[in-house]
Amino acid sequence: MPSEIMVNIITKFAVICFIGSLNGDIIIAPRMREQSGTFRNVENINEKFFWVRGYEDAVVYFFEDTNISTEVCRIVIGGDLNTLTRIWESGQNKNQTSDKVLLLESNTEKFKPFWIKWTTNSIIFGAGVKVGVGINLHLKLSLNAAIKYISIRSRDYPIEYILDLSCSKIPIK
Repeated sequence: MPSEIMVNIITKFAVICFIGSLNGDIIIAPRMREQSGTFRNVENINEKFFWVRGYEDAVVYFFEDTNISTEVCRIVIGGDLNTLTRIWESGQNKNQTSDKVLLLESNTEKFKPFWIKWTTNSIIFGAGVKVGVGINLHLKLSLNAAIKYISIRSRDYPIEYILDLSCSKIPIK
């Protein structure tokens, strides 16, 4: 049986599923100062849809492998007390910043949907329930990078993510 939180997410964002077939886990992100993190293999995909809930500083990292020295870039959602969101390329003095949009919900009880799409030379990030639609940030990367893993973190406040949410493929009659 899905949790009340999952049912609210489905209701709020009009995702139509059979409730009994809903799958998804809420992940509480480790803080950035901790060495261990949750790596997700994204080698065979080039986009990710996910939900985030928290006060500030939700961070999504992109890596070439599970060694932290292979960081390609990161997205900080709701940085600086939830006043901006930034894509930052690792090892480069290059970033793309958005003020007052693409932030976390001011009500920390609600999850907000975001999406990421990437190639070997660019990252696009946006808010909403459909990948590629809506306000977004785009960063062209200096070097071609084979992004194979993402990792999620928080800075000082608890951040919760739902990275994988799927619905039954059974047709509605």
